[in-house]
Amino acid sequence: MSRIRLLERIFRFLLAIVLAGVLLEPISSSASPGNSSNSDVPTCDKAQTPLGQLRAQLDLTLSSDSDSVSFKCSSTQEATREPSNGNVYTDESCSEAHPLTAVYSNANLSESNDADKIKYTLTIPKGSRAIEKVLCYKCTLPSADLEDKSIANKNEGKVCKVKITVDAVEPIKPEPESSDEQSTEFIKCAGTDTINEATASSESPLSFKCGTGMSLHPTNLTHVFDDQDGKCAAEVALQTLVDATLTKTETNPPQNEQPVYQLVVKTAPSGDTALCYKCVPSSSSNEKGNTTSGEASTEQACLLKISVKGSSTPASAKRAGAPSVVAFFVAAQMLLGLVYMWI
Repeated sequence: MSRIRLLERIFRFLLAIVLAGVLLEPISSSASPGNSSNSDVPTCDKAQTPLGQLRAQLDLTLSSDSDSVSFKCSSTQEATREPSNGNVYTDESCSEAHPLTAVYSNANLSESNDADKIKYTLTIPKGSRAIEKVLCYKCTLPSADLEDKSIANKNEGKVCKVKITVDAVEPIKPEPESSDEQSTEFIKCAGTDTINEATASSESPLSFKCGTGMSLHPTNLTHVFDDQDGKCAAEVALQTLVDATLTKTETNPPQNEQPVYQLVVKTAPSGDTALCYKCVPSSSSNEKGNTTSGEASTEQACLLKISVKGSSTPASAKRAGAPSVVAFFVAAQMLLGLVYMWI
């Protein structure tokens, strides 16, 4: 009983914490400032100076990971932006105006109202920013704000240059398209008196080719050498050993390039099956043209021994699952016993 009461007290304590958080959240939210846009947007306003003056220059950067940058001529004064009509200055002195879209394709300078003042947003797509450039706008106060005779130079604080450095964006280069032959790894059987071993399955076809000056045996693509005895001698129909097909590259290879063959297993055999192909020098093959492929000598051939993976599961693997199931139920019963003891 004491344990149950302890759990009830803990539950009530946690519930009180949750309810307090829900009730106090609106109070904390209402204490936050309602509008912080003035501090977020850079302006030409000069700090701790009387009205009628702007800073000489406002430096901004449109970084490579951003699409736009915003600014205001002033948050407290009426100032005008130059140039107009979709133009922008492109030199350091902010005097040469050009159409913005001629400098950056699909670029745009938009206007919006922010705290009763105009906010300008320069948007330049990343795809058109191949090189770094510096753009410039001018923010100018009207002359009516500069009638204070104490200002020696009436032009002082009248014009603010907004210089925007547009970072270059590296273009994304598309990956080169490759043909199936280029993207497929293959085994090359070359050299006489050599043996290459490979595997194939219904999930992983096998691609291979013969070395220069060599030809594939059996020459009939529907035949293969039976390698169950390890001799790679008896020529049989491929379908009698495994449900598979051997295809040759359809396109004409270059003059000095050998064709690529691909062995595709359609259905996995019941057990592992051994196949074999021979890459025989063309001169040796011509001399023995009167003999069958199965009778051809393997002394001057490159043997490609292929093991086709079967689908059967060893009996030991099936039996291994039974103890794990029993162990699971035993562990579950022990866990339930511990729970009842605690309650």
